[in-house]
Amino acid sequence: MADYGSSATFNRALTLLRRKHPQAQTAIDRLVPALEEMYRLRRGPKPRSPNWFERYNPQAGVPRTSTPAWRRALALAERIYANVLWLIDQPPIDLDIKPALIELGSFPYDTVLADDDDSPDDYGVRVPAGELPQLIGTGAYGWSPEETGDLIVDALSSESRGGHLSDDQIKQTIAEKIWSTEGHLDLVPIDKIVACDFIAKHHSALPTCNPRGMLYAIGARYRGQLVAVATAGTPTGRWGPGADCPVDGILELTRIASIGGLTRTDRRGRTVPLSASSALAARVIDLLPASGRGVLGCRFITYSLTSERATTYLSLISKGLRPVARRAGRPPSGARSSRAALPDLDKILWEAGPAARPPDWTLIPEQRRPGAIRAFGAARRP
Repeated sequence: MADYGSSATFNRALTLLRRKHPQAQTAIDRLVPALEEMYRLRRGPKPRSPNWFERYNPQAGVPRTSTPAWRRALALAERIYANVLWLIDQPPIDLDIKPALIELGSFPYDTVLADDDDSPDDYGVRVPAGELPQLIGTGAYGWSPEETGDLIVDALSSESRGGHLSDDQIKQTIAEKIWSTEGHLDLVPIDKIVACDFIAKHHSALPTCNPRGMLYAIGARYRGQLVAVATAGTPTGRWGPGADCPVDGILELTRIASIGGLTRTDRRGRTVPLSASSALAARVIDLLPASGRGVLGCRFITYSLTSERATTYLSLISKGLRPVARRAGRPPSGARSSRAALPDLDKILWEAGPAARPPDWTLIPEQRRPGAIRAFGAARRP
């Protein structure tokens, strides 16, 4: 019989029943399957504890609502929506937007604007359809006249104007469009399979993905598209017990891959790199304290090839990341016969966190050292 937690108790009871009624052995044998099924249904299967990925990965993303950029987008949405409400409250004699809305195909004919009596008014100041985005403020975020016209119609149907649409939901929609236009990244937890498939397509040196020991799989989405992925988990090397930081307190960034060459336009109108890989690595560093398995997370580690520029890691020195050691490559043999981790290539070990070791700046290019030292010193100031 399968073990359902307290099966020993069931078996003891069955033995006592056989001893007490030896003449009924045949009947008891026929009843055993039914009794076992009743016992199984009553006890149920032993609950399965969630694995590490199920436990840790849900907290991997960054809620959009917690970011300063989202709060700024909401503030701008409030301002734009106030402009919309002000505009629709203007009498046609001052600003007539109805012809523009009709031209754009946005105007609902059962909607009444301020002082709207359907009579021609030769003295009204008609607002051209093309000027609506500039008048309201949506033009700065790439809205077309048609999109702006639809926004005005939604405001006409809002709860504050006696309609059924939530004013807060309308402002939320405006903020989401501002967020998208400004090119912000959304960092979200993703499935292991999705992460490994992306890494297989976009990681130039290590297109393989080992899900064993994975705690986090984080995706960076840009305007709805997955543009970068990072995975992190238990350390792959042999670290031993460790006095300053036990192995259960170590979090290793195991893979990071992105679509190359992506850029965005910043608030000053400049074309700048999207920097999705840096954002993901920074997020994994931030997750370190909550990533210990029974202990406080105390050391973040990751590796770069000595042949790489390691631009992503250099950009995170201000978060306390630093190069600490060189790991010489050696030909794979035995258990290390797989080349999945490029064991025969020299690597630089990077660390961050309270148990990270002192930096060795000789491990990075000489021309990058002065800036790195300044950034690291600034990050450590109280």
